[in-house]
Amino acid sequence: MKNRYIGLNTIFGINGVGKDTVAEALRQRNPEIKVVSGSRLLMYLLGIAESYDVRERVSEYQYKILEQTSQSIKVHVMENEYRQQLEKMSKDGENVILLAHLVTAFRHGSKIQYLKERPLPTWHAEINTNLIQLVAPAILISERRKTDATRHRQTSVAQIIKHQALCDKEWGRIELLGPCIKDKMHTVKNIDLETAVKEVESIVYGC
Repeated sequence: MKNRYIGLNTIFGINGVGKDTVAEALRQRNPEIKVVSGSRLLMYLLGIAESYDVRERVSEYQYKILEQTSQSIKVHVMENEYRQQLEKMSKDGENVILLAHLVTAFRHGSKIQYLKERPLPTWHAEINTNLIQLVAPAILISERRKTDATRHRQTSVAQIIKHQALCDKEWGRIELLGPCIKDKMHTVKNIDLETAVKEVESIVYGC
């Protein structure tokens, strides 16, 4: 029998790995789950978006505003209002899946900038029930990005491999935060959707 209260669980993964798809399939199987987008929560707190529900689509223009917002402002919001929102979710008896990035990639024209200097805060790891990194082969992620009409994204396999390597390095750093953090960390391969959803479901419900 499932433990119906799962708290706050974060699914990390680079664009195109299937975070939204896995989370939505999980929500359909478990309607009590609320799926929250980390980037949209930040947009909401900055006044760029009206909602942080992952089902609410945001435009390329809104993403561009977020990318152009000064780093100091984003850091201030994430360390204050953003943190407060997540801490509230983790304590209010909600069942939340947060979609986030280990290393954020911003596009500046044809160039990609990776925010390597913004590691996951220790408090974020501590307030989560589980931390899940979703991964997939670079060629598969590239194909998924090519067929995603909602956003224009880098489809270079070499860039995808580079981004994943940076995420793996950050994942390794988080593991070193201590055994209590390491015990809640899981890596799930999203090659077959049904298999990935069942594995994530097993992790978050502890069954």
